[in-house]
Amino acid sequence: MARLPRWFAKPYEVLSLNTFKVRRRLRHEVPVWLRRFVISCAALAALTGVALLIWRGPFWFDSQLIESIKDPEKKAQAVTTSRTTLLQIALAFGGLATIVFTARSYLLTRSGQVADRYTKAATQLVSAHPAERIGAIYALSRLMRDSPRDHRAVVDLLAGFIREARPRDEYIEDGADLEQDGTYESGWHWVGDPLPIDVQTALTALNKRPRRYESPWIQLGPTDLPGAALLHGWVDNLHFEGSNLQGADLVNARCIKGVALHECDLRAANLSGARLPASHISGANLVGALLRWADLRGSSLDGSDLRGAALRGCNLKGASLVQTDLRGVDLTEVKGLTHEQLALAVIDDGTLVPAYLGKRRRGAVPSDPEGQ
Repeated sequence: MARLPRWFAKPYEVLSLNTFKVRRRLRHEVPVWLRRFVISCAALAALTGVALLIWRGPFWFDSQLIESIKDPEKKAQAVTTSRTTLLQIALAFGGLATIVFTARSYLLTRSGQVADRYTKAATQLVSAHPAERIGAIYALSRLMRDSPRDHRAVVDLLAGFIREARPRDEYIEDGADLEQDGTYESGWHWVGDPLPIDVQTALTALNKRPRRYESPWIQLGPTDLPGAALLHGWVDNLHFEGSNLQGADLVNARCIKGVALHECDLRAANLSGARLPASHISGANLVGALLRWADLRGSSLDGSDLRGAALRGCNLKGASLVQTDLRGVDLTEVKGLTHEQLALAVIDDGTLVPAYLGKRRRGAVPSDPEGQ
């Protein structure tokens, strides 16, 4: 369906919203017959006024010019020309009114179609057949792009579907789907089953959603999403707090305001090249995770476990590392690291620091022998 130009449709929507309360009040307080009578009288008065303006207008606006013409034929011609001009002006205003009425009808029709599309997709989303659920998700994804006004409603519906389909009632940390593999830089590899296709499709729809202002967070946790594919997508405002994201693929994922991964199980997850500045990753389990060339500037990693994680090229400038477990971690190619950050982290003799920091620093928190 063709769209109205934004420069025209947007002001009309604003005007409609500003007059909505007045129209609703009149609709409830004024009887229907009285409203129709007033509208009919107003329309009749407007038509009468236009006819009177065209008939007497030349004598009102050009009276001196008409009176100065002595030839009756030329005087009649001048009056006719003036009336023709006034008629053209009236027709122009009538055309403008027609355009406004057509635009209003179009927007009302489009709003009804959007509501029908949303209702139909929401109904299919709870279907027992996976194919219908996937079709509903694609329909909602298209609706999210076509209708910015319904963006948040679609996002919340998809997020609710994911939470309902993959709840995580208990925090399970058995690592049954993890295995050690020397061919991987971190030494760990996730070998679990992929997510159901409808859940993954919903995640992809959120991951590829249009970039618009969103507030507050999009709640997706705590959920059980091992092996979730969120690569090359938009994870801003996604709140996975307490979720199982073992083996998740967040390669080149990006955000501006941050993503919430607080207390998530991210063992063997791949965050290579992810741009996640100002993210909340405190208390997360990142054992064996791949963080190569990840951008974690200003992020909170307080209390997270990064043992065995691959941090080559990772940018930790301004990141909070309070009680972050970095025992045995190779930090030689990490960017933006400072003595102050390492002084608050948990390290041991196996922690390899960048050359620009020199040898082991004073004040670093030693490892706990009982915790090894």
